[in-house]
Amino acid sequence: MEGSTLSLPKLRDFRGDKIEMVCHRCDRHGVYDRKQLVKRLGAETEFVELRRIMAIGCDRRGTDQCEARFPCLLKANILIEAGK
Repeated sequence: MEGSTLSLPKLRDFRGDKIEMVCHRCDRHGVYDRKQLVKRLGAETEFVELRRIMAIGCDRRGTDQCEARFPCLLKANILIEAGK
């Protein structure tokens, strides 16, 4: 897609009350209050950065091996590319 800019999903793009994060590889699962995350991190925080924050303590954090995902984004038709 020449000339187009990839816009990664941000907290402001998701309108649900709860944000779910799952990583089957390191057996993590959490459900977080969206309003509290926006208050703490800001509405402009990208889900990619949120994934890095939530994966603190995992050896795979920030690498291509990180499998942390947000199923709530798929349900809301807000996709995030694998490996981003």
